[in-house]
Amino acid sequence: MTLSLGESGFCEAVALFIDLEQFTQRTFWDPPHEMVLLAHAVLAEVSRTVVQNGGHVLGLRGDGLFACFGCAESNPAIDATIALASGAQIMDAAKSVLNPMLRERGIEPVQVRAGADFGRLDFVRIGADDISEINVVGFAANFAAKCEKYANSWEYVVGEKFRELLMQENVGLFSEHVESPKRYTRNYETKQYRFYDVSWRRLLSELDGVSEHIAGNPTSAIKIF
Repeated sequence: MTLSLGESGFCEAVALFIDLEQFTQRTFWDPPHEMVLLAHAVLAEVSRTVVQNGGHVLGLRGDGLFACFGCAESNPAIDATIALASGAQIMDAAKSVLNPMLRERGIEPVQVRAGADFGRLDFVRIGADDISEINVVGFAANFAAKCEKYANSWEYVVGEKFRELLMQENVGLFSEHVESPKRYTRNYETKQYRFYDVSWRRLLSELDGVSEHIAGNPTSAIKIF
């Protein structure tokens, strides 16, 4: 999406946040060069998985990644399915492949968590003439980030609209989070928005070959799952 300063555009997509839990604490105790290498290695692999699965990396900040799946003429249910699969692949790889390697080298294992939601994402280029960046504004992105914060280690938490896209085909995959719903009040009116834990490990047996099949193509190219 090419935007001039002050211009904006939008689409409906899945917003996904993934980060390393308790990484700030590790940066306090562990050698800086070790943390730099670890963050780079993890985020490089996370980014590669997102791109290979047809997603878009929107930002890399410290120990976290912000990505989206969708836009153009993609099917929102497919976008959500691929975002769910991507998060499951990433957490499984970190836990079953990366962490044993880290232990062998005497390095403390990582802890990964994820959050996602679906809705309108507005892209606006902000800043000044000589320095600017595209910022993403909207409830879906904000709530996806909040879902990530509600998640503990190895948990995947999603918002209400995300769940609605997949609930019919995935009975039992979602369970309401213990702190759900989130309530918002303005002008004496209160509305609520629910969020859910995902049993993402149940998906792993079905994910073999998914990334190779998608091969970096946009989710809009996927017609049948």
